[in-house]
Amino acid sequence: MAVNKFLSKEQALDILDKVSFFDDLTLEEKKALAEFNWCFIVYDSQDYLTDEGSLDKRFFVLLSGQVNIIKGIQKQIITQFKAGEIIGEISFLTNEPRTASVVATTKTAALAIDQELMEEMPIELREKVKDQIILKMAQRLNRMNNRLTLGNI
Repeated sequence: MAVNKFLSKEQALDILDKVSFFDDLTLEEKKALAEFNWCFIVYDSQDYLTDEGSLDKRFFVLLSGQVNIIKGIQKQIITQFKAGEIIGEISFLTNEPRTASVVATTKTAALAIDQELMEEMPIELREKVKDQIILKMAQRLNRMNNRLTLGNI
């Protein structure tokens, strides 16, 4: 895991305006989220955000950079994600161990959200974050279904 480097509140607020995950948030909601600036973490290339099998229950919103999702002893790359994607939502929602590792391939910033942070968020903000998780999961499922239908898996 990385030595945590955090964004300032100002940097966090600035980046929230640039990532589509947060498009539905008002300026006041973005300011409220930026108050949790210790959850805005910067990872260097080759830093692990989380490890396969770990009990880490956070999910991540990628704010910048790129990560590889890797699995197994051979560290097979399953897929890559860029800014705007979410990672780890299954463990966050199901309380199950991680099914893959996530490693930064470039300098990467991510918002790490755990249950405690969700509970501390104002309810309107929390509901909008939950809505975005559902939307992102549905979009990912749709992409996977399309690939399966086209025989690309």
